[in-house]
Amino acid sequence: MYTGSGGAYSTGKVPVRFTYHPGNGTVKSVSLRGSFNNWAELPMKEENGTWSVTVFLKPGKYEYKYFINGQWVKDMSDDGTGRPYDPDADGYADDGYGGKNAVRIVKGNSTFSVEFDPGDPAYLSVADNRTVIRFKAERKGVSSAVLVTEKGNYTMRLQVWWDSGEMWRAEVPSVEPTRYYIVLNSTDGEGFVILNTSENPLFSFDGVDRFPQVEWVSNGIAYQIFPERFNNGNESNDALALDHDELLLNQVHSGKPILSNWSDPITPLHCCHQYFGGDIRGITEKLDYLRSLGVTIIYLNPVFLSGSAHGYDPYDYYKLDPKFGTEEDLREFLEEAHRRGMRVIFDFVPDHCGIGNPMFQDVWKRGTQSPYWDWFFVKEWPFKLGDGNAYVGWWGLGSLPKLNTANPEVREYLIGSALHWLDFGFDGIRVDTPGDVLDPGTFFGELRERVKEKHPDAYLLGEIWTLSPEWVRGDRFDSLMNYALGRDILLNYARGYLSGEAAMKMMGQYYASYGENVAAMGFNLVDSHDTSRVLTDLGGGSLGDRPGNESIQRLKLLSTLLYTLPGTPVTFQGDERGLLGDKSHYDEQRYPIQWDHANEDVLNHYRALARLRESVPALRSSAIRFYTAKDGVMAFFRGHDDEVLVVANAWKKPAELELPAGEWRVVWPENSTRRLSGTLEVPPIGVLVLERG
Repeated sequence: MYTGSGGAYSTGKVPVRFTYHPGNGTVKSVSLRGSFNNWAELPMKEENGTWSVTVFLKPGKYEYKYFINGQWVKDMSDDGTGRPYDPDADGYADDGYGGKNAVRIVKGNSTFSVEFDPGDPAYLSVADNRTVIRFKAERKGVSSAVLVTEKGNYTMRLQVWWDSGEMWRAEVPSVEPTRYYIVLNSTDGEGFVILNTSENPLFSFDGVDRFPQVEWVSNGIAYQIFPERFNNGNESNDALALDHDELLLNQVHSGKPILSNWSDPITPLHCCHQYFGGDIRGITEKLDYLRSLGVTIIYLNPVFLSGSAHGYDPYDYYKLDPKFGTEEDLREFLEEAHRRGMRVIFDFVPDHCGIGNPMFQDVWKRGTQSPYWDWFFVKEWPFKLGDGNAYVGWWGLGSLPKLNTANPEVREYLIGSALHWLDFGFDGIRVDTPGDVLDPGTFFGELRERVKEKHPDAYLLGEIWTLSPEWVRGDRFDSLMNYALGRDILLNYARGYLSGEAAMKMMGQYYASYGENVAAMGFNLVDSHDTSRVLTDLGGGSLGDRPGNESIQRLKLLSTLLYTLPGTPVTFQGDERGLLGDKSHYDEQRYPIQWDHANEDVLNHYRALARLRESVPALRSSAIRFYTAKDGVMAFFRGHDDEVLVVANAWKKPAELELPAGEWRVVWPENSTRRLSGTLEVPPIGVLVLERG
């Protein structure tokens, strides 16, 4: 009945061991990634020359690969000597990229099971200064449950569900030491007790919150800024971008960057090497505009010295790029943001640097004589700058040499830079591609420990695109960039691709996977500099088009859901003005904001959402509980006492919803004093927010 950190596993799961014996190869790290963990990193340990890890899996068929020395294995059936990487594989499958995944078939019998692990924040967390305890069960397998503690008993309620499972929840309105156990009744009339062990039957919570919720995130509204394309506040530094562009150094793919006027057309260099002059002073000039949107958190794409418009090829981690201004400009911006109650997050790129990085330049010039030789993975020397065949680069790109983060000197350089900018005045860190970093457990464990020791209220955010709870268990990140919620679920629901029932089930798996503290710190976005703009995804057209009424309505539906779910809603610069942009056309979603144009209807909508979130405290809480879903409708409660009901309808026809018992009043889209009960008509492609009483 109990799955815990002590090594026991729940009924219905089978221990499966994965192994890799490298022979004579030099292997520094191996991790397991597969369909059972959303292809996220699961470190393997080496003992007597064999790397291995044991995973508890339900019966079924799974695909997987090994990730060795920071690189994906191409073909799991052949390690280069004709042998398979895993001798216990049951077969192989096409990975869709010209290689092969290994396949494991796990046999066993499916039985009634309950999962509970107090060492995992998904089951026990401190959120909104309450102790939240949850357990997972098979769908419709439990009829009732009670949390029994030394301080009293608490009725557990069904919180969220999906096709095969559901999560039950209770909260204790305090955070203090207590011993407890759980009593439940199954739907077939059997009673069960979830205990710790036969020797020590009661679970014990010591009252220490080891994974504190960053409350300024939970209560906030976030806005992402791509600095080079946001606003030009100082034209005198525009041309400085051309001095150190990567194309001037690349000996394989040479070219010439261009400097354009703010409204010039897109060129093939738009993604990376067409500059328009956006800078830090330009952001400072727009702080009052951002405040009018209710923004309390600003996330900046990279602003440190680099060779591109996007900045993800850093040259110097300790230096502001002069095209963005001076350190005095940056300090003024941070001070003005803080004066307005805003926090600022900077972008951090630990996996790779740019070819203009002085350490990499030294390796290029001196080879093995360079003291930085072991900072990188060089295959052959001498080499040409930009030659992705001569050294390891991010995704094989020669312009982005991969850093050896297993090297303590590299870790110190990188983590030292992160601390430097937090000391300077930033409030949090967004980490680029953490899943690609070598030995991420060690690196991000050390990063978190050192950051939180010096800046306990700093926010650590990881760029992980999939449902990946292993990254947010208190030893790495506070939250992830929640594309798994925003794009995989909410966007497809708002498009009308998912029914309300299908979307709610996917949301159930999402909220069951993360601690309530993590969900409350969620960085909830739909689009960014890496995707097409949300209005384009919703059928509004490409840059320069005029979006139709239906795409605008779907944008309003989607953004309202973002503002009414736990976590902080994130707006990519210009979305609030109704901007369009198709990623497939030279990343046109990054085109400069034309400040003399805006869809006022959309802009007013985003400002109204900020007022709604500010005026209804339940929308800023950690608590969510499902109510019902049918056809195009889904409805869920917000608040610790279910005091708010959010009802969405993504279909083009109105629907009826039987309200929960009691009286309700609509607070969105208008604030009404009229009391409602019984049946509610839900308008097409819209959201209603109701409060009790």
